[in-house]
Amino acid sequence: MEEMIQQEQEYLDRTLSVIEDQIREKSAVCKKGAQDAVEEQLLKQNRQALKSLETIRPRPYFGRLDFKDEFGKETIYIGKRGVEQDGDLIVVDWRTDLGKLYNAYQGVKSDFYINNDPNRKVEIESKRAISIENDRVVKVSDIGKTEIVETPSGEKVKMMDSYLEEILRHTGDELQLREIIASIQQEQDEIIRLPLKHTIIVQGAAGSGKSSIALHRISYLLYQYQERLQPEKVLVLAPNEMFLSYIHKLVPELDIDGIEQRTFYDWASTYFTDVREISDLHENYVDIYADEKKEDRIRVSKYKGSLQFKKLLDDLVAEVGRTLLPYKDIHLSEHHTLTKEEIDQFYESRLHLPLNVRLRDVKQFILNWSKKEGKAYKARVEKEFDEAYEKWVMTLPEGEERKNVYEALERAKTLRLKQFSKQVNKAMEEYVRKMEEITAVRMYKNVFQKRVFNRFAPDMDEKLLGLLLKNGQKIKQRQFSYEDIAPLIYLDAKMNGKTLEYEHIVIDEAQDYSPFQLAIMKDYAKSMTILGDVAQGIFSFYGLDSWDEFQSYIQDQHDVKRIDIQTSYRSTKEIMDLANRVLINNSYPYPLVIPVNRSGKEPQVEKVEHFGDLCDRIEQTLYNLLDSGHQTIAILTKDTEAATDLYHQFTRRGIADLELVTAAHHHLQKRVVIIPSYLVKGLEFDAVIIEDVSDKTFQDHTHHAKMLYMSITRAHHELILFYRGNLSPLLEQRDPHEPPRPRASFAEWLQTDYRDPDTLPQVMEERVIEDTETIPLFEDEEEEPTKVERFTDDRERVNDFYAWRTVWKKWAEQQKAEMSR
Repeated sequence: MEEMIQQEQEYLDRTLSVIEDQIREKSAVCKKGAQDAVEEQLLKQNRQALKSLETIRPRPYFGRLDFKDEFGKETIYIGKRGVEQDGDLIVVDWRTDLGKLYNAYQGVKSDFYINNDPNRKVEIESKRAISIENDRVVKVSDIGKTEIVETPSGEKVKMMDSYLEEILRHTGDELQLREIIASIQQEQDEIIRLPLKHTIIVQGAAGSGKSSIALHRISYLLYQYQERLQPEKVLVLAPNEMFLSYIHKLVPELDIDGIEQRTFYDWASTYFTDVREISDLHENYVDIYADEKKEDRIRVSKYKGSLQFKKLLDDLVAEVGRTLLPYKDIHLSEHHTLTKEEIDQFYESRLHLPLNVRLRDVKQFILNWSKKEGKAYKARVEKEFDEAYEKWVMTLPEGEERKNVYEALERAKTLRLKQFSKQVNKAMEEYVRKMEEITAVRMYKNVFQKRVFNRFAPDMDEKLLGLLLKNGQKIKQRQFSYEDIAPLIYLDAKMNGKTLEYEHIVIDEAQDYSPFQLAIMKDYAKSMTILGDVAQGIFSFYGLDSWDEFQSYIQDQHDVKRIDIQTSYRSTKEIMDLANRVLINNSYPYPLVIPVNRSGKEPQVEKVEHFGDLCDRIEQTLYNLLDSGHQTIAILTKDTEAATDLYHQFTRRGIADLELVTAAHHHLQKRVVIIPSYLVKGLEFDAVIIEDVSDKTFQDHTHHAKMLYMSITRAHHELILFYRGNLSPLLEQRDPHEPPRPRASFAEWLQTDYRDPDTLPQVMEERVIEDTETIPLFEDEEEEPTKVERFTDDRERVNDFYAWRTVWKKWAEQQKAEMSR
């Protein structure tokens, strides 16, 4: 090892010497200043080059690759930026085709082709990771095999080499920032390097590196398409301000200066100023789930976020535009008529324009025609006057009679022109006046009318229609909710056109966006990178249930690639096994996470008797975790109230370096964080404590399963869970040979035995139930009031059943296969 380190140190010394020479050279050039525009541009380039050299100077590269090609044996060093000396590559940029070989080689396959060219074969012999500190090579690791294997029990596990394991074991900020490029895996790298033209949908498990993929992809695209793609034409939409602070740290590391970084709410508020008066996603989440009528609100929210609602708005805007056109010919006189067909033809030729622009053009078209016809009419009248003058006036002798005839003709001429002008003004008043500009808010207010839904959504069920009409009363008073933001922005673009446009948009945690939201963002970019995990879709009142609806919508307009990555690198195998247990117990057909073979402590599940006991146990656990050297620790609670209670308890007990987070725009600063679970999306910690995993907090419900799964997967190394009363059914250790348990939402509707693998489970279409909302008028009424309930009346119940039946089918197939052996 010492000999290997010494060998690598010699190369490092030569590399540092080259970089320092180039830094001195660039520094001298930058001090000279610029005399004209050309020199100013050159100076800018030199400053960028100097900044790049200074950035990579502490660690010029992170890896070495030895390979053979048609020219013989080669050795290259891979770094964040390329370094050349006299045409020779001292360091190869990871974003080049050669750099791709480093991530492509996983110790299994050794033959590769550069840029898929069959004439450029490369045989990789070895791959090294090189750790550099204070100008010294401190460690050299030969990177071995990393692959997914299947255990005898059928479980899939990602086997990794010691270098990757060390990176995942040490999760301090400095190491993570330093090694983020070096630790990119092959399946991640393949996504990063897809061409700019592709719109990519990445379904990635918790801890699969989605955020790293997103940022590295931006870096790669800016490097590969630098002639076409400018940083300011790239937009990154992050889930919250806390995650944006993490991105800011990586900007210089990944060479992505100048990109626009925002949350959707922030981006929307700069585009449509009324947004600032609307609750953001997290505030809306708290508000909805505290409402007694949350199911009704969820139903309205889901509809407003659907592509069906987008289509209704499209159809409505198209219809409104046509109703504002003249309903008949514009007739000014016998010889001056603008037909409705001519107006419609002109309107149709402007359909590619926003509605208000289109109407302005039509209005101007009519006004121009009227002016033209007015001039033509005046010319004809004047010609007729001249002819009459020649015929009737000029033939008369000079005198009073001739003067009277002339004045009579003049009065007739003036009257005719005045009457025509009056006719023109009347016509313009009648047909042009109503073609005034329409605001997005005004249009949106007019959506929520029964005649609109009957016209454009005739199949809508009565209950949803009633809920939307009731919600429309709030809309008319400008009482908007989060789900109204996307329709308002979309309508504003339909009315007035878009003022922003990007070459590429990256959306992280996209499962929290509605199909409507994603559709409008698609309109603002030529291509997109969309990353998310539907298993973490805790904002189920609005976000995606699956990728299918949006993918079907977008693939007709964009070159779309859908990629699933299920390997998780964040947490230990023991933690991810527990997360998988939640998915299995929830009986939803989410792909199970493939953990890495990094073992750690088993998650601790402890029962406590009361709140005081809970605080004592969390306090002791907290001290143990701090003594273990963990740098970031999170205590997750079910809501803000519980987080605030714990915070006050622990501050009274004198626990230092403690921070309470109750809003998404918070920037994490302390070592220990107390935070509601719904705010930790996109965050990760060395250790996580969940204060309550009882059956009251986490019921056998899809929303609760997603929340618990997401909470568990925030932990890198240690996980401790407490509960009072009974443990959540989502954490039960169940027999894998038992059929998946029906959820309460549809269990009473089953009319077949789900334990029989030969009988596909079926439910009743409808049933008669007691109507608890009807009050009997007379005490002696013999029969209880009843009503007929249809199975399809509840969207969530239907989704639960068919998702569960998909899982059941897999169980039935396994049972049949075992019985046939």
